[in-house]
Amino acid sequence: MSGRILTSGDYQRMPWKNGGGTTTEIWKAASPAGEMLWRLSIADVASDGPFSEFPGIDRWIMVIQGKGMTLRIDGLGTKRLDRPFEPLFFPGDAKTDCRLIDGPIRDFNFMIARGFGKGTLQVLRLTAGMAAPLGENTAAIHVLAGGVEIETNDIQQLAASDTWIAEQPGKVKTAGEAVLAIISIDTVTGA
Repeated sequence: MSGRILTSGDYQRMPWKNGGGTTTEIWKAASPAGEMLWRLSIADVASDGPFSEFPGIDRWIMVIQGKGMTLRIDGLGTKRLDRPFEPLFFPGDAKTDCRLIDGPIRDFNFMIARGFGKGTLQVLRLTAGMAAPLGENTAAIHVLAGGVEIETNDIQQLAASDTWIAEQPGKVKTAGEAVLAIISIDTVTGA
């Protein structure tokens, strides 16, 4: 098998670390001691308030539904996220306060332990018939809209809201339009 496909039935809903809401955990890679190495999740944000702090964690976030939010992040100032599928990077241990722009939103999150590696969250928009190679450091793909095929040793189909956790690099292609979150990780030597 060249990768693992997860669907919404595999995801786990859980309370936020700070108790202020809930998140849907898509995937969590953990060390043998149970410490988070990296994690993908989707949060439904219904009201203003502080973000949970995650010491030693770097974080990527992007709005996937709703009018957006403004984040006040210690050390980075105020960041407005009012367009879907535009990732923002910030330290997970920075005090962060959220203000919704116009009603509830849904956001996509990628977190990675600094001691494990450096991560990137990028959005790939595919048009009908388009194919794109996946980098050696591609760790996961989450389908935000449309559907795709992942080609490695075999062909695996992914629909909207499905996630592919990579075991080896491959190629992604689509018959129609698709929007993907591409998660890449460069691990720290020895991690």
